[in-house]
Amino acid sequence: MGLEPTADEGVGENELLGDFGIIGGGAAGAEIDCWNPALGSPPEALVLATSGPFSDNYLLVTEEIFEMLPGMGGTEQPAVRSDMVYCALEGGDGFFSVGSIAWTGSLSHNGYDDNIAKITGNVLRRFLDEKPL
Repeated sequence: MGLEPTADEGVGENELLGDFGIIGGGAAGAEIDCWNPALGSPPEALVLATSGPFSDNYLLVTEEIFEMLPGMGGTEQPAVRSDMVYCALEGGDGFFSVGSIAWTGSLSHNGYDDNIAKITGNVLRRFLDEKPL
């Protein structure tokens, strides 16, 4: 499954990201994670893109629920999603999270000439730069 950029990411593109790959056919899948301030995500983090809805093969995780009941699958729960998140932190550091282990399976698509490889390269170059984020 690919990721859709969120409206507030500020780049003005609505390109589907990573709707290809060798792990389930997309950059979002296998294991997913989302931005959730109630579980410790920094409230100031920027959600750049999100993916979903997922099938009922994906469930809310135990951190988000107290017991497994019917209706916790991806077709019924909007919280079952994968988010691409960026956050600058005090002191000039920061983090970038792709929200899915399947991201790596989309890097090599089209000989590494794709939007997932480009995003990854841009992020790595920026994080290697000594200037604060």
